Amino acid sequence: MKIGAALGFNLIDYPGKIAAVAFAPGCNYSCPHCHAKPILGNAAPINDASFLEYLTTVKDWVTGVAICGGEPTLQPDLVPFIKKLRALDLSVKLDTNGSNPAVLARVLVENLVDYVAMDIKGPRHLWPNLSGNPGAEAAMLESMTLVPKFPTYEFRTTIAPVLRGGADISFLTAAEMGQAARMMVEVTGGNGHKYYVQKFIPRKDGLLDARLESFPETPPQLLQDIHAEVLKHIPNTQLRG
Repeated sequence: MKIGAALGFNLIDYPGKIAAVAFAPGCNYSCPHCHAKPILGNAAPINDASFLEYLTTVKDWVTGVAICGGEPTLQPDLVPFIKKLRALDLSVKLDTNGSNPAVLARVLVENLVDYVAMDIKGPRHLWPNLSGNPGAEAAMLESMTLVPKFPTYEFRTTIAPVLRGGADISFLTAAEMGQAARMMVEVTGGNGHKYYVQKFIPRKDGLLDARLESFPETPPQLLQDIHAEVLKHIPNTQLRG
């Protein structure tokens, strides 16, 4: 399993757990607002055996591992790696863009993952703009139907600036996020999802599209307006800072 970066442990990446974090390098998306630019290319790999050895030294307080990216489901050794984590009696959280439903289906059937977090980029008509991958729609829709079958899961959307064509760049709107919420309910057949709406945070020299580095954080009033709109469709929608 390729690991492009790792964090010792924190209380943020895996809700309810003290968790170490493994970031898988590489991604099949090129989201303009992505913060993971340093590990999407040729990040210096971290030896997975060393990471596993570290986990044995902190087993008295670290209870889980969050596998993030990049996109972890692109890694051919992801499943064997998760099985090694399971052998250490660790809970596993998997973050995904939803582009690889076959892997999600496998880890679901084999009961390997306790928590899945899937990104919903926004309303369907803006997915190509937000993901940089116009051919991923069918896979994302299939993954949306799989994610609610995991023991614990969340959907989440970053309220990011959208490259709308030419010089037109503007934040996702409340109306657009209402469309996204309705789409989620229609595709999954339910509205009981835990759904997080989170702000965009610019990062100088760290975003895939440098034009977005000059944008501010998502305005608080816009977040509130979006939250109010999405709540009409998905009652368990929460703002995440």
